[in-house]
Amino acid sequence: MIETADVIEFFDRCAPTWDAEMVRHDMVIEKILDNGGIRAGITVLDVACGTGVLFGDYLSRGVKSVIGVDISPEMAKRAAQKFPVPQIQVILIFRNRTG
Repeated sequence: MIETADVIEFFDRCAPTWDAEMVRHDMVIEKILDNGGIRAGITVLDVACGTGVLFGDYLSRGVKSVIGVDISPEMAKRAAQKFPVPQIQVILIFRNRTG
């Protein structure tokens, strides 16, 4: 079993270069957002939002708000810093490391 602390450590380590190493496929992203019903006026819950790589896509579709959650403090911090707008809230979640 993978330990939660190990997952957090991995993503915290990756956070500084995550966006630079990401390869975007805009047509694929558009199809995923279409299939997910991402449209104007809705609230999006982005679980495991990472650095918020899709936040701009949600906003460009006119969503009402985005709630991004992530287990990695570094990923969540970067997502919040990239999008300091009232429509986006980033929440850090984690399980108790001892249980």
